[in-house]
Amino acid sequence: MIIDAHVHIGHDKGGARQNIGELRKNMKRYGIDKAVIFPFDENGQLISKSLSLLNYKSSSIIPFLRFDPKKVTPEEIEELLAENRFSGVKLHTRAQNFDPLDSRYYPIYRKIAEAGKPLLLHTSKITRFGKKAAVNTDPDRAVKLARHVPELSIIIAHMASVSWDAIAAIGKEDNLYLDTSINGTTFVIKMIAERIGPEKMIFGSDSPYSDQEIEVLKVKKSGLSKTDQEKILSKNLLGLLKP
Repeated sequence: MIIDAHVHIGHDKGGARQNIGELRKNMKRYGIDKAVIFPFDENGQLISKSLSLLNYKSSSIIPFLRFDPKKVTPEEIEELLAENRFSGVKLHTRAQNFDPLDSRYYPIYRKIAEAGKPLLLHTSKITRFGKKAAVNTDPDRAVKLARHVPELSIIIAHMASVSWDAIAAIGKEDNLYLDTSINGTTFVIKMIAERIGPEKMIFGSDSPYSDQEIEVLKVKKSGLSKTDQEKILSKNLLGLLKP
C-alpha cells in the first residue's frame, strides 16, 4: 500500500492548481492507494475550502483541516475536528506567517492532540528562490514545539529541510516524524532511515509542486528493504490516523 501524506487540491493564489479528478487519475496511474488532501493557500478561505474537501472523503481520500492559527479559537478547532470529519491538520508557517512557538497557539495544538489528530507542519530553511527562509519556518522550531506539547504528533514537512540537528531530534522524540516530500533524494532517504529509523519517516509528494511518480520512485529506488519501504510508504502514517 502507498499513502501520499501531502497533496494540495484547489487553486493556489500563486498559480498552482490541481483538482480531485487529476489527483485520482495520477493515483491510479502510479499505484497510490490513498492520499491526504488539503487546500492550497487560497486568499484566507482555508477553513471553507477545507470543509468543501469533505465532499471527496472516501476510503482513498483523506481530508486534513487547514487554517490560519491567528484567525481561529481553540473552541472553533475543537468543533471542526469533532466527529472525525477531518483526519488531521495541516499548518503552513510561511504562507500564514506565524511562529509555531507563539504560546497563544498552544491551546489550539492541545485541541488537535485531544482529538487524536496528527499535525503536518510546513518547515524550510530556504525559500523557493534559494534565499534564507524566515526564522518562524525553521524545522528546529517544530522540534521545540514537539517538546512543549508532547501529546501532539507532528509530521515535519519537506524532510525537515534536511537539517541534521532537527533530524537527530526527530529520532529521539516519540511524537515527531518527517515527510519525504521535495527534499528527499534516494541517498538522503536511505541515510536518514539508517540514522533515525524508517519508523520516523512518512511518504509525501507535495503534489502538484512535485510529481507523485518521482516522489514514490525516490523511496522505491533508495536501496531500503521492502519492509522499510512499506513503513515509509504507508504503515507509519496509518499508525497516526484515527479511523
